[in-house]
Amino acid sequence: MKAKILLALLLLFICTTITFAQIIANDKSFKTIMVTAGKDVAFDKTIDYLQAKDFFIQSVDKQAGFIQAKVFVKHKKILSAKVGERRTMNFILRPTGNNINVMLNIYSEGYFFSGASNGHYYEDKGIIDDAAVYQDILSGLQKALDPY
Repeated sequence: MKAKILLALLLLFICTTITFAQIIANDKSFKTIMVTAGKDVAFDKTIDYLQAKDFFIQSVDKQAGFIQAKVFVKHKKILSAKVGERRTMNFILRPTGNNINVMLNIYSEGYFFSGASNGHYYEDKGIIDDAAVYQDILSGLQKALDPY
């Protein structure tokens, strides 16, 4: 009898752990901030912020609330084939009631030294899911858009 109860509790614990792990893995809230500025003001201030941080503005569509910017992040390790990383960022600004929802997606390409005659190459790394990378950009943007 005790073995059945222990087995049931173990199965319940495993199912609960798997469910929480899936919720955490699917939580992309670190890619979004909410600001109180109007859409046009938020759009313009986002561009100003990116320009001030030396991001290359590649594409904008103010009506759609879309900004695409690029930046190259140098790799600081001395003995590494990785020279750096090219990050392409898509910002989407959507009105939500009286607020603006700013969503960010970052695509990464690693830049490596090959040692061969062609020298360097890019390697597709896909969409970054590291919350720290997003928070670094979005926290500064939040301060620029909500200065109060």
